[in-house]
Amino acid sequence: MECGARDVEITRPGWAEGLRDWLRFGGPWRPTRQLCRRCGAASSAGSVGTLVVYRRGWGSVLMVPIHLFGILRRRRTMIPVPATYLTASVVGAALGVAAQLVLGWPWWLVAAGVVAAVWLWFFSTAFWGGGGSSRSLATEVLRVVSPGRAMARDHRQLVELVRAAPFPLYGLPASWSGLRQLGGWSGGSSEGQPVTTALELGHGDLLAEEGPQLRVEVRDEHVRAERRRSLAEELWFAAAPPAHDLAGRWEQVAAARSRPESAWSRVTIPVDGRPVAFQRLAQGRHWVASAELDDRTLTLHARDLPVESVELVRVTDLEPYIQGQRRLEEARARHYAQEH
Repeated sequence: MECGARDVEITRPGWAEGLRDWLRFGGPWRPTRQLCRRCGAASSAGSVGTLVVYRRGWGSVLMVPIHLFGILRRRRTMIPVPATYLTASVVGAALGVAAQLVLGWPWWLVAAGVVAAVWLWFFSTAFWGGGGSSRSLATEVLRVVSPGRAMARDHRQLVELVRAAPFPLYGLPASWSGLRQLGGWSGGSSEGQPVTTALELGHGDLLAEEGPQLRVEVRDEHVRAERRRSLAEELWFAAAPPAHDLAGRWEQVAAARSRPESAWSRVTIPVDGRPVAFQRLAQGRHWVASAELDDRTLTLHARDLPVESVELVRVTDLEPYIQGQRRLEEARARHYAQEH
């Protein structure tokens, strides 16, 4: 809870309140809620998930249309609530009765047509309403029909983004003999055009549970207080011991979010030969550091790597990172083929 208390009571709304909320908002029927005994605040008591059995062979082929329908359903930007369909049913029934009296049409056929028209209208927003997703519809469809081609497409798009980076990228010098990969990215839009706001380069085996690792992110904005808090929570979550089940991982997420703020320490890391002051926070084998450099934010995520051994240089040759990313994706594709 927001007040920090963990003394909560699990409640459920009554039948009348549950029906009213379901008609207005949809979702689960009479969902459980947490009521704080200290401050009286209420929040959702948990989350809902669905476990789907993966079918090999022809079973997976037959599931493709269902997956494609699910993609379009999730991409809707206008999602109706049950009250919308209830209203459409009432209006459709009234129009149906009028059509039967005047034209002799079956009233139920008109009512069903009105409900179907409302459903089609909302469903069509998956095509013209902006997509409801950061990925294009073609990319999401390709992930279902041909995962290998989708991974190749993602790789090409990521390479294009990195090559066209609007700001300098930084990584470890040539003395680093370990693996290199392209990392994540984030962006937005300006006047209808995509804009890259952050790019990351990775060093070390990002899939291994042990060994030196460093991710270097350049973000085209200043450090904000909420961003620093987010980095601290990511650090605490990454440093937590492996959980044995999903519930355990959620407990770790909750513990990181409720943990009080920690003091960051000041360290100096060379960047292109000049000393730069970073704010650093450590937890066990992991640490995170951030600094402002040329009106941008430089963020480091490290594991099993002494901070005094880190030196950053501007990356002008991206080919080692591109080749490393390709090898990583090929390994993932082989693993996927073996599993499925």
